[in-house]
Amino acid sequence: ALMQAGGVAAGVVQNAEDILDKDPQLRHRGHIQKLDHTEMGPVNHYAWPPKLSRTPARMRPAPCLGEHTEYVCTEVLGMSDGEFLELLASGVFG
Repeated sequence: ALMQAGGVAAGVVQNAEDILDKDPQLRHRGHIQKLDHTEMGPVNHYAWPPKLSRTPARMRPAPCLGEHTEYVCTEVLGMSDGEFLELLASGVFG
C-alpha cells in the first residue's frame, strides 16, 4: 500500500499457502478445488482454468504409488494373475 501510494506499481507476493488456503477471491471464483486424497486427506488444488459448459473438467487426486500396479500388469501388459501374484510375493513391486 505504501509503494502504491508513492506511485510505484506494486502488489502482494503470495506463496502457495496464501494462494491455496487464504485467497478469498480465488476460492469464490472457483479457482481452488479441494480434493480428497487417499493418503493425505483433503488437499487444495488449482482447478482447471477453462470453465467449459458442455465438457467441464473433472479433477481427481493423484494416485498413490503402486495403486494401479495390478491393473497395469494384468490388463495392459497381459500378465496372468498367477504371474502377477508371483512377482508381488517376490517383492518386485516394492
